[in-house]
Amino acid sequence: MSAAPSLAICGGKPRFSDALAIGQFYRPEWARYEEAARDIFFRRYYVSQRAVGPLVVQLQGRLQDFLGVKHALPVGNAAVGFMIATHVVGLRGRVVVTPSLSAEAAQSLAWSNCRPVLADIDPATLQVSTASLRSLLKDGGIEGLLVPHCCAGAAPVDEIEALASEYDVPAYYDATQAFGCKVSGRSVGTFGQAEVFSFDATNILGMAHGGCLATNDDALAAAFKAMRGDHVVGPGTSVQSATARMSEIQAAVALMMLDDFEHNRDNNQLQHRCYRDRLRNTPGIRVLRPTGASYSNFQNVVGIVESEHFGLSRDQLIAVLRAENVTAEPLFSSPRAPFGERSDVEYDARLLQGAEMAAQTTLQLPIGGRVTIEHIERICDVINEAHVHADFIRSKFGR
Repeated sequence: MSAAPSLAICGGKPRFSDALAIGQFYRPEWARYEEAARDIFFRRYYVSQRAVGPLVVQLQGRLQDFLGVKHALPVGNAAVGFMIATHVVGLRGRVVVTPSLSAEAAQSLAWSNCRPVLADIDPATLQVSTASLRSLLKDGGIEGLLVPHCCAGAAPVDEIEALASEYDVPAYYDATQAFGCKVSGRSVGTFGQAEVFSFDATNILGMAHGGCLATNDDALAAAFKAMRGDHVVGPGTSVQSATARMSEIQAAVALMMLDDFEHNRDNNQLQHRCYRDRLRNTPGIRVLRPTGASYSNFQNVVGIVESEHFGLSRDQLIAVLRAENVTAEPLFSSPRAPFGERSDVEYDARLLQGAEMAAQTTLQLPIGGRVTIEHIERICDVINEAHVHADFIRSKFGR
């Protein structure tokens, strides 16, 4: 088209005056928060040096019921939860991971002197490729599997656990993106030796950081409690402590967010559907449906950009959106992205074709408590306009 588009990257006014960020950012109403904080203040019990507080105990029971798991142990943040899990499971040496691993999980491997070995992902689902897992396990020398559930879906847990059993290696999961998700009616949190959740504000059960270790293994749970720093632990458990107890105000917010979970999850689903409907007929862009889960929390909106049909690359579309104050971002920028500058990450780029493709084509879009349907309609209008005026926009990039 000859006329210049109204997009901000082409000199127009941004569609949003304030940045619209990636993340859930749900929060309880102020009156509920104020009441909970007042109760904590009058009890004068904030966080114990020897044991978890009464609200943390209440949250633990609620989480166990919600997840259908024997042990759900709240911790102060997800990073220390992963550190505890990695240490207690006993992982050392080479541990298989994928590029969609959370930063907290990646850090925990360094803490335990584990060497990450990258498996590929399925580009259609963005979950781990079980063929890649089998290949790495078959080559030998693998000490464990740390597998993320990706994009509000679930990893292929049945196949993963069959492989873990066949090759006699422990498997545990990064459940950062999957709180409340289910696989054939069974909750994420009940698979593998353990699963670790993050209660960061960017996730559906958001609070002032916080996390949770979930397991059905009594011995592991006792060791988790010991490392969390509880004063009373079972016999024969580790005495090494990470001092990871959750505070009472964190637990209070988490309890309120549990009360609100279904409402927030339904809102996510509505927003997710709006993205799919508004972009369904846009050539070259596909909104990924959560895969592997029979019940999703819909906390992530991930689009896949096929540049030859859309007219712009993924990075060019991100630049268009950011000019409008929409904080779109890649799912990950490279297969080894979660590990930063670590030099010990083991991978063969020739065997990571799915991950390399995802690193070039995926983007995340805003969804959650700070987003409205009207926001989503405007975002989709920008994406559609970018497609229509792709030739003009490419000229702005010099190609």
